[in-house]
Amino acid sequence: MKRIVLILAMTAAISSFAYGQAIPGATRRLDIQAGGLFTYAVPDYTPQNAIGYGVFGDVDFTPHWGAELAFNSISILQHSPAKEWTFEYGVRYHRDYGRWSPYLKASAGYGTFDFAPQFYQLGASIGYNLISFGGGTDFAITNRLGVRAGLEYQNWFTGGAKGPPNIGGPGYDQYLPHGLTPALFQVGVTYHFTGSEKIQ
Repeated sequence: MKRIVLILAMTAAISSFAYGQAIPGATRRLDIQAGGLFTYAVPDYTPQNAIGYGVFGDVDFTPHWGAELAFNSISILQHSPAKEWTFEYGVRYHRDYGRWSPYLKASAGYGTFDFAPQFYQLGASIGYNLISFGGGTDFAITNRLGVRAGLEYQNWFTGGAKGPPNIGGPGYDQYLPHGLTPALFQVGVTYHFTGSEKIQ
């Protein structure tokens, strides 16, 4: 819950800052939106898949380029309370085609296991740096509300951390020499603080 409050607070702070920087009558302004997502994931931790949620905030500084903050949480099915949490920040590129706005993004961040009985190394941290790449599309329903569908691929720098003998990893491998590489499929709603008018 604290993580959710933190990401929402950061999104609100960005929005307030952007409004404060806006110049009345200017032909160019920031495009700001935030939203929530339902997530279905392939966690690359066990053969079972996972479900969860995500929240995000986007600020577009130009007609096509912007920044994104995102928080994701997934619970591994049949292995509750095993969870993967990530906080990410990065760049985003999009194009507008009527109501459709397809996008690509690249991010860096930090991921943790909330509880990881199968992926454990004595004395090691359960938190890791990561990078992620993704894409998808937004669809504007009104000038404020929209929907988003997207895919994200993550690469956690686990360094091949070892688990107990004969347990852990995709297909019950003993360790993950390639790192942890979850894939997230997401769909949800978006809200534009500035409306969905095109940036001039």
